[in-house]
Amino acid sequence: MSQIKKLTAIGRKLEKLSARYSRLEWVQYTTGYDLGSQKAYQKMVKVFKDKKNYQAILDHKAMDLEPLDKRRAEILYKAFKPYHLSDELNKLELEIQKLATELSQVLNNHRSSLDGREIRSTEIAQILRSEPDRENRKKAYLARAQVNQPLFEAGFAELIGLRKEYARLYGAKNFVAYQLEQQELDVNMFDSWPEQIAKLLPAMKKIKAEFGEKFIGDSAVKPWDDAYISAQLAPELNRRVDMSTCNEVVRDFFLNFGWDITKYNITYDIFPRRNKSEWGYNFSIQTAVDSRILANVENRYHEYGVLLHETGHALHSFLLKPREVLLNMGGSGIISEGFANLFQDFLYEESFFKQFFGDQQAQAAENFAHLKRWERATRLEAVPAIMFDQALYRENIKTIDDVHHLYWKIYRQILGEEPYSGEPPWGFRIHHTTHPIYLHNYFMGDLTCDMLREVFKKRHKTNDIMAQAKKFGKFLLDEVIKPSGTYTYPELYQRVSGEEFSLKYLAE
Repeated sequence: MSQIKKLTAIGRKLEKLSARYSRLEWVQYTTGYDLGSQKAYQKMVKVFKDKKNYQAILDHKAMDLEPLDKRRAEILYKAFKPYHLSDELNKLELEIQKLATELSQVLNNHRSSLDGREIRSTEIAQILRSEPDRENRKKAYLARAQVNQPLFEAGFAELIGLRKEYARLYGAKNFVAYQLEQQELDVNMFDSWPEQIAKLLPAMKKIKAEFGEKFIGDSAVKPWDDAYISAQLAPELNRRVDMSTCNEVVRDFFLNFGWDITKYNITYDIFPRRNKSEWGYNFSIQTAVDSRILANVENRYHEYGVLLHETGHALHSFLLKPREVLLNMGGSGIISEGFANLFQDFLYEESFFKQFFGDQQAQAAENFAHLKRWERATRLEAVPAIMFDQALYRENIKTIDDVHHLYWKIYRQILGEEPYSGEPPWGFRIHHTTHPIYLHNYFMGDLTCDMLREVFKKRHKTNDIMAQAKKFGKFLLDEVIKPSGTYTYPELYQRVSGEEFSLKYLAE
C-alpha cells in the first residue's frame, strides 16, 4: 500500500467528512431536525471536486501498481470521475442531493390516517397481520398511498428529471445505466428477468392459490392478504415479546458464530415516535468505529427480523478492516444486504425462536416450515418494485397519474395481474426518493444468501448450519468479509459459488 499513500490520505479525509454527514443524517432520521446535513454534504463534494486530488488519482492509475493497489485506485477513480466532467454536472448533483433531502423529510414527517385518526406504519403492519376482515386490511394497506400526493407535490417528478439530466450529462444511456455502472454491475443484467420470471410464475401462483383458499377462502390473493396469511401460517410472528431485553437476545444469538457484538460501538434506537423515520436502517457512521440502528418496534416477535438484519449490517461494518479505507469504499450493496438477510432468516429457525415459545417449539417449527414455503413462493413479488424503480427513469414522468400508469404497467408485465386499486402505494417506499436503483440489492442479496448456505453445507457436508455455527462465521469472514471491495459483486459471487449469478435459487 506504500505506493498509494496519497490516495489513502484522500480516502481518510473523505471518511472523516462522511462520518460527520452521516451523524447529521442520523439526527434527521431519528428526530426530524436538519442540523446542517446539506452543508456537511457540500464539504464532501469539495474534496471530490478538488482537481489536485483527481490528478493524483489519474497519476496512480497510470502507474504499474500491484493488483490490490490497482483496485484501490480504480475504486477511488470511479468515485471521483463524475465530479470532473463538467461544472454543470457538479451543480446538478448538489441540486439532486438538496431535493432528495427535502423529500425525505416529507416522508419522515408523514403519518397516514385511517378511520379519522393518525396511524403509524407499524400499526398498519399490525393490522395487515392480524385483522380478519379483508376490507379493513385493504383500507389499511391502501392508506400507505396517502403520502404519494404530498411527495409528488414536493418535487418527486423534478427529482426524477434531475437524475435523468445528470445521467445524460454524464454520458450514460440513462440513469439506471449510470447507477449500475457505479455499482459495477452489467447494465443489461435485468433484461432477461421478465422471461425467467414468466417461467416461475405458474408455480408461485399455484402455491398462493393453495394458501389463499385455505386461509382467506379465495384463490386470488391480494397484497393486503400476504402478511395475514403469513401470520395465519405462523401465529408466532405476532406473539408479544418483551423488547426491553432485545440487546441481550441479539447479543447471545451472534455469539453462536463467534462474534461478541458488545465489543462494538453499536447504538440502537428502536421505539417509534413522532418525526422519526418509520423505516429500519443501519447508519454505518464510520467503518469499524460507529454504527447506529434505527427501527420501530411494537413488542412483537416478527420485529426481531429487523433487528437481526440491521445488526447484521452493523456487524459487517465492524468485521471490515478500518485501515482498508479504499477497499471498503468498493464493497457491494448486494453483499451487504445478503449478509444482513442471512441473519434475518434465522427468525424462523429453532436455534433462535426456542427461547420464546417454551413447550410449543415443535408446533412453531412446523409452522415456520410452512411459512418458509409461502415466502419462497412470494419472493417474486419483489420484482415489480425493482422494475418500477428503474422504469421511472426510462419513461416521461410529468404527472402523478403518469407514475400510477407506469406502476400498473410494470405490475401487469411482471405478475400478469390487473390493478387492485386506482392509486397504488409507491411513495411510502423511501428508496424511490433517497436510494434509487437499489431495491435489487435486497432481492439479489436473498439469492446470495441461498448460495452461501448451499456452498457451506456442501463444503462441510452438513444440513445444519447451527451445528457448525462458528465454522459458518469463519466461512463468511473468509469468503465474504475479507475479500469485500477486492472483487466486484459478479466476481465475488463466481469466486464463492463457481458459477455466474442467476435466478436459479428461485426455482428451488
